[in-house]
Amino acid sequence: MANNQQNLIPQAQRSPEEAREMGRKGGKASGKARRRKKDIKQKMKLLLSLPATANDREELAVMGVDPDDMDNEMVLVKSLFLAAADGDTRAFDRIMDLVGKTVAREELAIKKEELKKKTTPSNGALEDLIVGLQEDNDDLHAQTTGPHDALETE
Repeated sequence: MANNQQNLIPQAQRSPEEAREMGRKGGKASGKARRRKKDIKQKMKLLLSLPATANDREELAVMGVDPDDMDNEMVLVKSLFLAAADGDTRAFDRIMDLVGKTVAREELAIKKEELKKKTTPSNGALEDLIVGLQEDNDDLHAQTTGPHDALETE
């Protein structure tokens, strides 16, 4: 029978013993899942560190890979590289992500740069305008003070 709202009992309505027992079961299940993931990770690391097969070693040698680097991890990298070279855009995106140059990151960097340009006062043009206005103001000030000085001295 599928769970529905009638089958669900809020934690607050459970007895302390029942809540404790459920927590204990959850903790055991969580530990078991963590151990399983850890085991899988260790097994994968082992497989990746094993030497490449003879066929793969030959292909890697043709590509110029150092014999000391010829392990199963390098075989996977080679496969990803060849897939991207054949036009697999997902493989290309994955490679760019691995080397830290994802398209999304680069687009974000471009957008940040554009925003910075917008918030920067017109990249020097504003300063040039201010200097020009100050020079005009000085010229106007010089013109207005000249005749007034002449009138006052007479």
